[in-house]
Amino acid sequence: MPANLTPDYLEADRRYRAARTPEEKVAALEDMIALLPKHKGTEKIYADLKAKLAKLRRGEDRKGGPARRGPEVAIPPEGAGQVVVIGAPNAGKSALLRALTNAEVEVTDYPFATRRPAPGMMAFEDVSFQLVDTPSITRDFFDPFLPPLIRNADAAVLAVDLGSPDCLDQPGEVMEALDAQRVVLVREVVTRSSKQGTPRRLPALLAGTRADHPDAGAAIELLREVVGDRLDLVAVSITDPASLDRFRRAVFDLFGLVRVYSKRPGKEADFSAPFLLPVGATVLDFAEKVHREFAQRFAFARAWGKGRFDGQRLGRTDPVQDRDVIELHTA
Repeated sequence: MPANLTPDYLEADRRYRAARTPEEKVAALEDMIALLPKHKGTEKIYADLKAKLAKLRRGEDRKGGPARRGPEVAIPPEGAGQVVVIGAPNAGKSALLRALTNAEVEVTDYPFATRRPAPGMMAFEDVSFQLVDTPSITRDFFDPFLPPLIRNADAAVLAVDLGSPDCLDQPGEVMEALDAQRVVLVREVVTRSSKQGTPRRLPALLAGTRADHPDAGAAIELLREVVGDRLDLVAVSITDPASLDRFRRAVFDLFGLVRVYSKRPGKEADFSAPFLLPVGATVLDFAEKVHREFAQRFAFARAWGKGRFDGQRLGRTDPVQDRDVIELHTA
């Protein structure tokens, strides 16, 4: 398939070849990437341009002198946690983000359209999480700014296109690239290690996008065999609200949290902003969250919630449950 390069692209290519400094080369390459027509015939050109740009930003194109790293990209976290959405080209990451958040992301049918991370807020009932769309990962290409962004996230969603012929290969290729960066995707809730040099164990789930594709059912069964019990799989379609709700729930479950609401004696419960605690937290942990003085002067608590009778009396070591309403009493 012909590339059909435009005159503007060819002018940027001329500037790249004539450039004398790394800064001039970077500027020209960025223009070439932006101006390159996006279709099957330019996939290799695009990958080559991105690889050259990555080398320049790492300083590998300089002759002599110490190499300089390219600029890191930091996305300030918001909400209850930051979740990076990663995957192979055309895995449906941007479409998923657009369906779930307020992010203005470009959704295309050609690969490598996402060039910079894009955050958006996703609401699950009364809790919000930050999803971050990211550039594609392949065995041969990994944007240099991505590893620190992924390591600093609280969790990850590995997107796989259930309608793609190579959907069974996508998880392995992406996880192999992450393993090389000392990032290991796991299904369980983990505590971030403070030890330098240890691999980052990142809670993650596998999102099978385009679940409405005719081949999705068979792909899901095969993916379960390929991935095994390493990651939970959630099938999702941007046209199916029920599947989007299941995805939201699965993201919430990645964090191992329960929501607890405070109630003053004789007053209505405050449902405006739940207190978030880890699964297994106790009434005393909740009291500490509300105010240290409540924990110090704790006498007993009363609780309302699923599986409890109204006003059930609880002690300091009793575990709280998701969506409990707790009324604290002090001595």
